[in-house]
Amino acid sequence: MPPRTRQQARNHKWGRYLKIAGDAGTIAMALRDKPTPLDWLGVALRAFGLGLSVRDERRRAEAGDPWKYFADVTGEEWLEVPDEFRRLVLDHVTGVEVDESYWDGDPQSPFICRGKIGDEVFAWIGEGNGIADGPYLIAARQTEGYRALGEKLWRRLGGKHLLYGTSGLALDPFAAEGVVATTQMRELRDRMRKFVDAGQARSYLLGGPPGTGKSVAIRWLIEQLGLTSVRIDLGVLAKLHGTHSTSLSTSLETLLRLLRPQAMILDDLDRIAVTAPLLSFLEMARRTCVVVIGSANSIAKMMGAAVRPGRFDDIVRVDRLDPVVLQTLLADDADLHGRLAELPAAYVVEFANRRRVLGREQALFELDELLSRSKQIAGSAECDSD
Repeated sequence: MPPRTRQQARNHKWGRYLKIAGDAGTIAMALRDKPTPLDWLGVALRAFGLGLSVRDERRRAEAGDPWKYFADVTGEEWLEVPDEFRRLVLDHVTGVEVDESYWDGDPQSPFICRGKIGDEVFAWIGEGNGIADGPYLIAARQTEGYRALGEKLWRRLGGKHLLYGTSGLALDPFAAEGVVATTQMRELRDRMRKFVDAGQARSYLLGGPPGTGKSVAIRWLIEQLGLTSVRIDLGVLAKLHGTHSTSLSTSLETLLRLLRPQAMILDDLDRIAVTAPLLSFLEMARRTCVVVIGSANSIAKMMGAAVRPGRFDDIVRVDRLDPVVLQTLLADDADLHGRLAELPAAYVVEFANRRRVLGREQALFELDELLSRSKQIAGSAECDSD
């Protein structure tokens, strides 16, 4: 909304009109009697000032209303950039200019600014040194505009894997060397590679309790396939927009258009509502990316329309550790296989870490607490992400 109310604008305008009338009256009074040369000089200066005031007022009358610019420009439909991506646009736009035809010359008045990212135009309403509304981009050039910005972001961040989370857009660090791949992970990698090599876009959903290693498996798979990726923490977007908001899907679509990764990773899909806009986004992602892969603690929470082929082609259940990996982690503690076989991977890894640092005796003493914690979380209706 404009910072000034209509009443404030009207009062400001009449104040200017009264000043012009007062200046004209002063000139008339100076010429009423026989003016001296000094009076004529004063009249000339006042007349010059009056001319400037009239010129400025004419400019104000002819200036377009910035608050109507994005609705009134003939032949151009503008779309507003979602809130969380505005700073990215403003940090990368260049060649910024003020559109004089939409500024009345008053330093306190709003004005239209336009700039470019590559060859694509972005515009916003400025006021003073700040931004009052926007930025916007031309609807017909939405794909090209976001792509131009995305290319700059990939170059600036300088990596193959990006994460959109609590700190915004950043590199997604992942050390694949330390991952012990399960038989299931290796088999899924080989299956995915066949589709990638065939040029067939594919979508996958990994479901299972917290701590079973879904997120690690997904990132390992993408690393193995050699794909660029963007991983989105849907919990962060849900906090920004709400779980049922259509703006959440708009943000997902913007990220997709912006970065166009080969692989789109969607963490914790069951934390948001499966709405019609989300279903449209899943189809759009599958058309855009080589691989779309998501994780969910509870697939049962997701409506059937979301898990049909075309949105998610393969549903992969991740329940427990692979026996070979379990044996590798436990090493000489073969007697513990039976107790730990049902645990999610995160708990077995934690036990192995405690054994390595604190010693076997202390780790065994604390094992019951890990087992109890695992049962408590597994029985909870609301599970945290792994």
